[in-house]
Amino acid sequence: MLVIVVLLALACRAVLAQIGPRYSVQLKAGMYTPAQQGRVELAGSGLALIRYQGLAILAVGADADAYSAEAVRHWPVADLLVLTPANHGRYGGLAPLASLHGLGVVLPELGGHLAVPPPDGQGPRWYPLHTWDALHLRKGKTSLRVTAMPGQPGTAHVAGFMLELGHGRASYRVYLGCTPLADEELRALPDRLPGADLALLPAQQGLQLLPLRRRQAPEPLAAEGYAFTAVRR
Repeated sequence: MLVIVVLLALACRAVLAQIGPRYSVQLKAGMYTPAQQGRVELAGSGLALIRYQGLAILAVGADADAYSAEAVRHWPVADLLVLTPANHGRYGGLAPLASLHGLGVVLPELGGHLAVPPPDGQGPRWYPLHTWDALHLRKGKTSLRVTAMPGQPGTAHVAGFMLELGHGRASYRVYLGCTPLADEELRALPDRLPGADLALLPAQQGLQLLPLRRRQAPEPLAAEGYAFTAVRR
């Protein structure tokens, strides 16, 4: 009996040892302020820039006006790009991102037009994620965890990405949705994503914000941006 218990314990330990992020990225530390405040900014039509503690993340939908080879050249400098798939048949593949040499790109792992090309050392670094896969990134004292999230129960596709930005014991969780949501889906989002602080969602006209803790109505992401403060957990 004792032998069986020991074997089970060793097996559980082996399984737990395999649990972890699919990708781990370490970036060189830059200048940052110790304040716990961050900001979501509108950087183009369908393009958002999330800043926190010296870390900059771009989020864009593949059917957004800002997603083109010409527009990419004018994007702000960032540490990571999160790409959500197109919804309206305007998708230009991954070719518009070819000039982003060395930039990490998180995207759903799908086949067809979203198939990730083999690395060639010239273009972006691809980080395709299945549902529940995660990427951990650290830049100095600032950390980021990106998790591919499922949709409604019974679905297996990636419905969005949860970004948890952290510094010490404080963090802020931003959900990036892949597709526009109906009114009833918006109302159910706070219960479907317990612990999330803010949702950034595609809409018919650009991007919209949904503060999840306050259960407010969604509002357009305005030019002046949206300031947020990390939460101690």
